[in-house]
Amino acid sequence: MPARSARGGRLSVWIHRRLGPAVLLCYLLALLVPGPGARLRGTALGLFGLRLDASALALFLILFAAAFQVPPGRALAAVRQPKTVLAGLAAHLLTAFALAPAAALVMYGTGLRGPADGLSAAVALIAAAPVAAAATVWIGRDGEVTALLAVVLLSALLSPLTMPTTLGLLGHVLLSAGHTRALVDGAAGQARALLTGAVALPCALGLLARRCVPAAVSGRLLPGAPLVAIAAMLALTYVNATAAVPVLHREPWTVVALCAAVGWGVCRLAFLVGSLTARALRLPPGAGATVTLACGMSNVSVSTVVVVQALPGQPHALLVALVYGLTQKVSARRAVAKGAAVPSYRAVGEGRAVR
Repeated sequence: MPARSARGGRLSVWIHRRLGPAVLLCYLLALLVPGPGARLRGTALGLFGLRLDASALALFLILFAAAFQVPPGRALAAVRQPKTVLAGLAAHLLTAFALAPAAALVMYGTGLRGPADGLSAAVALIAAAPVAAAATVWIGRDGEVTALLAVVLLSALLSPLTMPTTLGLLGHVLLSAGHTRALVDGAAGQARALLTGAVALPCALGLLARRCVPAAVSGRLLPGAPLVAIAAMLALTYVNATAAVPVLHREPWTVVALCAAVGWGVCRLAFLVGSLTARALRLPPGAGATVTLACGMSNVSVSTVVVVQALPGQPHALLVALVYGLTQKVSARRAVAKGAAVPSYRAVGEGRAVR
């Protein structure tokens, strides 16, 4: 048992250190072999009135595995020490209220009247989405996972309110608010069902399972939990990336370059806000990385689903969301590398990671 736990821990660390190249490989695979991902995106499972597709199921696995790694005694640590949680949540919400109007003003200022509506709406959806579940994979340590899980859950519960509010704010900035009004009408309901079934529910179930499962059983399952989360995150990256392939084939390179510039710039700005927030609060490196990820990593899977359903005639908006997703994964690796080293998992059999 200890030997198996040690092997599982070493394998998790080995994969964790190579997440960046693995993510890039998933994007390359989506470009070269998009067929399986396209078929998975078209497959859905009906559960209690919810339509759970491959992306939603992958989100479920990521959140469940991350929550299962949190020991029962640490589950309330974020409540007892709320500074990191509140800082990450506040930075994430405030950034959402600023990015979309700023993107709209910049594009209108450069004379891009046509694409501005769709691209600004995409930025609003990305920024207003909850914190990405995959952030718990990148942070890699149980203390930060606890705080980050709290931010993910709180942002998910608040997103049905924050998303329409952000879109309403954008509607006052855009000269033509028709797309924004349509998003306000459709985004809240779409996001609420998806967030309930694929984000909030698996968090609660993972914490409950860890508390109810006997210690001997959880000790055998714990080494595999990070591997499940990482595998689900890579599968989710591939499936989402396949949605961009038709757009790349259909649109001219100038439009693709514009969408890439918007997605990259907005993502880098979000990470910068998180880093500056951590510095202003003088947080230690681990907590600072948590706040940076909470601010910069939006749930692109949620925003992509809402973009596809609310803006079916705006392929540019979808491409912005996918570029943001790629940029945030590369930025997340850099943020965690600056914040702290990857865990050794020497005590993974006892349910905690030793730094």
